[in-house]
Amino acid sequence: MKKFLYSLRADLLFSEPVSNHTFVLRSVPLSEPGQEPMRISLTCQPGCRLSETFDGQGNKVFLGSIENKHTFFSFCSTGEVLVDSSQRSSFGAAAYYRYPTQLTTLTGTLKDYFEANKVEGAPIALAEYWLTKIGTDFRYQKGVTTTVTAAHEAWELGAGVCQDFAHILLAFLRTQNVICRYVAGLTTGEGASHAWVEVFDGETWIGVDPTHQRFCDDNYVKISQGPDFSFCALERGVFMGAADQSMSAKCKLVEI
Repeated sequence: MKKFLYSLRADLLFSEPVSNHTFVLRSVPLSEPGQEPMRISLTCQPGCRLSETFDGQGNKVFLGSIENKHTFFSFCSTGEVLVDSSQRSSFGAAAYYRYPTQLTTLTGTLKDYFEANKVEGAPIALAEYWLTKIGTDFRYQKGVTTTVTAAHEAWELGAGVCQDFAHILLAFLRTQNVICRYVAGLTTGEGASHAWVEVFDGETWIGVDPTHQRFCDDNYVKISQGPDFSFCALERGVFMGAADQSMSAKCKLVEI
């Protein structure tokens, strides 16, 4: 078991004033067997009232709105987290995690690669096999893909970030009828948020990190989970105005 201090800050900038901004935040660590968040604080600027609920994936979400005009929006989540990866959860092993999504469909050259390299095995053995293959034949590089890039599109580009590694692994495993899901969260250190995959082995969920070609341990903190990235974004919102927006995020996870 490990105890961490975490912080997560995101800043959105708008090219011109917007109003009637309604948003959903997924920015607080999950509370589940093996992970216990404590002393959590979540603040927003401009200030507004937040209401708390859960989405269909079991993620804690915060809803808010800002009526007045503004050109920026930021939120900051801080707190402590106890992590014990030996106490893995079996809750939420829904059958729909077997099926592909728009971001994890196996097609094109990605399907050709799968057909040429597929093997048979139990869910965890398949996950270990594919994370090694992906790590060998797919390159980590920022700025090549976006948050809406599908697995097969990233594969054709030959490079991507942790989100793309996770989507590619999900595409392979789901084609082999493995129950698996996308996870967004934090790893030790300072920088960007991270993404990995959880595989259901018939009894529990096992974390697999294809970006680093390893299984997850106590150094991983879960923020959200779902079929793919689109269910796990830190922030989703709508507003009135014709503004373009940009977002930057910075995270920190330190053992205490």
